[in-house]
Amino acid sequence: MKYMVQFRLKPGSKNAVVEYFELRGPNRNPGVKFLGAWIGKGEDVVFVLVEGDDQQHLAAAGASWAQFGEFDVFPVTDVEQY
Repeated sequence: MKYMVQFRLKPGSKNAVVEYFELRGPNRNPGVKFLGAWIGKGEDVVFVLVEGDDQQHLAAAGASWAQFGEFDVFPVTDVEQY
């Protein structure tokens, strides 16, 4: 199943998040496949599309970024498959 993760970043942490992502890489959490990410141009928000079968793995992946803010996870489906 696919999930869209919305991270609301702590003010001023956007550059640190990008650096952390570049150092750490996208696929560091078992059971979660990174599909893409988008960062808000004028907002302190990041959207990440991932795939996984277990919400516990998704929660652990999100928690590994908790130092930078809070997140919500939304199950999503492709429009063509809706």
